Formats: sequence, structure tokens, C-alpha cells
Amino acid sequence: MKKTKKNFTLVELLCAVGLVVILAGIGFSAYSYASHRGKEAATKSLITRLGAGLETLKTKHGFYPASATGNDYSLIRIEVNSTTGLISGITFDGSDPASANQLTQIQLKDFLSVVDGESLKKYISNGNLTDAWGGNIRYCYPGAVNTVKFDIIAPGADGEFTTSSGTADPTGRPSSPNPTSVLDTYKTNGEWACDDIANFK
Repeated sequence: MKKTKKNFTLVELLCAVGLVVILAGIGFSAYSYASHRGKEAATKSLITRLGAGLETLKTKHGFYPASATGNDYSLIRIEVNSTTGLISGITFDGSDPASANQLTQIQLKDFLSVVDGESLKKYISNGNLTDAWGGNIRYCYPGAVNTVKFDIIAPGADGEFTTSSGTADPTGRPSSPNPTSVLDTYKTNGEWACDDIANFK
């Protein structure tokens, strides 16, 4: 008896391809979500460590570093020694650490021992401290929200800071926040209505 060879029909092939595409889409969505959540957690951890380092400066040396005078939040600038690979300077007012380091070597050592200077280096881009997406982190003392302490804000996934008040999808997204816009966005009930990550809720 002669055996007949059964071939796949076009409909069966299209169904198989469609199933593969659907599964790939689900897998990619899950990966994207996990990646986003991981970066968000890493940025929150970084901001928490920065806050702990600043509290150490206050406790041991009696001060929080000043931010720039004026209306904008300052860049956090970090200098890495090209020979040793160690962090040799840091400023919280946006100035160049090579020429205007705000911290003495003892203060810097105390700060980095809490923050973990080695892990901090992977968040440095062009001398600026960044979040996990590569957006520049900003600092303000005294803070607009934490008025007796300091504000630390990262732009989050979209790379821009939000300024519109109480809006889930704000239209005003400048590259640098200022205290007025931060207070405008920070609602009276303490909800932070944007994707920015800060040391307040």
C-alpha cells in the first residue's frame, strides 16, 4: 500500500506564523516592562543612597551642599580621576568639580562610603550624574518640597521633567525643573503626578 505524504496547508502555516508573532509580542512586552521596572528601582535606590550620603554630610560635617543660586535645580557633577579611576570630586551646584570642588577629601570620603562610589560611576555621563535611563539628576537645597532639607529629582523614562499641575499626561516637559514648577506639579495631597522620580512621593 502506497503511503501519501501530507503537506501543511497555507491556512495551517499562517496560523503557526501568527501564533509565533503573538508569543513574541507577549514576550517582548514582558521584557520591556521588566526592564522599565528594573531601571525605576535602580534610580530610586540611587536617589535613596544619595540622600543617605547627604545626611551623613549633615551629621558629620554640619551642612548640606548648596545648589546653584537662582531658580533652577542644579546638576550633580562628578569628576573621576583618569589615573586611579576613583571619584576625586563632586559638586551639587552644577560647577566643575575640577576647579570648584564643594567637598574636602574627608567629606568626599564620608559621602562616598555611604553612597558606594564604585556603583555610582556607572551613572556618570559627561561628568553629570544620571538616572538609569541617562537623564541628568537634579538637586536643590533648600528643596522646593523638602523645604528644610533637599530635593533630588530624576527625569525618568521620558528623559524630561514634568511641570504641569495635577496632569496625568503633562504637556510642559522642560529639560530642567525649577522650584516653582516642581511645587506646581507636586499636589497638596502628596501625589507626584508624573514619571519623574524624586526623594518625595
